[in-house]
Amino acid sequence: MGYISTIKTDVQLFPFLAFLLTLPYMILNYRKYGSVNKLRVLIFYSFMLYLMTVYLLVVLPLPDPSKIHTSYSEMINLYPFAFVVDFFKESPFDLAQTSTWLQALKHPTFYVPAFNVLMLIPFGMYLRYYFKCGFKKTIFLTALFSLFLELTQLSGLYFLYPGPYRLADVDDIIQNTTGGGVGYLLGWFLVWLLPTRDEIDEHSFRVGTRVSGFRIGLAFLIYFVMVSILYALIWRLGTIPYVAVLAVYFSLLPLWRGKTLGMALLKCRLHFDKQRWLRTIWRGILVAGYFYLIPQGLFYLISLLNQDLTDNSLLTLSMILLLFFVLLLYLILTFAIILLSRRFPFDRLAGATYESTVCVKEEIFKDETESSK
Repeated sequence: MGYISTIKTDVQLFPFLAFLLTLPYMILNYRKYGSVNKLRVLIFYSFMLYLMTVYLLVVLPLPDPSKIHTSYSEMINLYPFAFVVDFFKESPFDLAQTSTWLQALKHPTFYVPAFNVLMLIPFGMYLRYYFKCGFKKTIFLTALFSLFLELTQLSGLYFLYPGPYRLADVDDIIQNTTGGGVGYLLGWFLVWLLPTRDEIDEHSFRVGTRVSGFRIGLAFLIYFVMVSILYALIWRLGTIPYVAVLAVYFSLLPLWRGKTLGMALLKCRLHFDKQRWLRTIWRGILVAGYFYLIPQGLFYLISLLNQDLTDNSLLTLSMILLLFFVLLLYLILTFAIILLSRRFPFDRLAGATYESTVCVKEEIFKDETESSK
């Protein structure tokens, strides 16, 4: 029941971890590959969920600190293979009596070591399939990960407790490392079933040569988050109209190498066939109008009409509903452009396109050219 409750806690906490990791993970993928591969996302988040589950199984449930009176010397076992001795000494297993075999499987001297082996099998599979580790490296990294878990227990959760509340056992490291080795051997199935890591990378690079609407939308999001933080920290910025900051940022900053800070972070840039300076400034003004003047204007009209709203003003109510409908269409259009990788109206009017600045190996372009022949 303890394991089940820990897994439930893990499932409840994981969405918060995933939320915190999403933006940095997407930025790193766009910087390295120019795109976010769906299979890579699935592998990454499943790996994070797995690591979180293993960690919580090691540290939970947390005891009452006032009840911890153990010393470090009595909560550590440095004698290897003591679990084998315990199995033959305490287990009901008798080779001559088959009736004891099932009882032996249910005994802690068997299922605890078996669980320690099973717990790190997925770790070895991930290392072989996605991280392309060899057998020796898999064994080493598994042993290192297991050592980290045991030191976490021995230190009393990094000395937050007055002493260790779980036994740090060298046998656990042996069993965990064995699980990692078994996971490496079983990893051939993932290599055979799924696209290889190199194939995932090549596909990501190919897709990343074209700047997606989601990538541009993320660049805008980075700007709005950054400016919002600056406005919150520097109170004097409140005296500067937000629309002016917006227009200056998107008009002047891209004049240098065609990038805003968000675009530089995601490795993409603006491209104009002609009149780059003039069109860049014009685009910045249009961006300010699209993301600020349109929604703010609609909200202003709605609030203005709402002040004159009375029980008998059916026309005013109809106008408010119409403005809400226009605002809804504006939001739907914006999200549709981002999700469907279409060009924003301000990009069309300014004649702007986007280029990816991610470095791609020439071999990928050669393979793509040969396959198209």
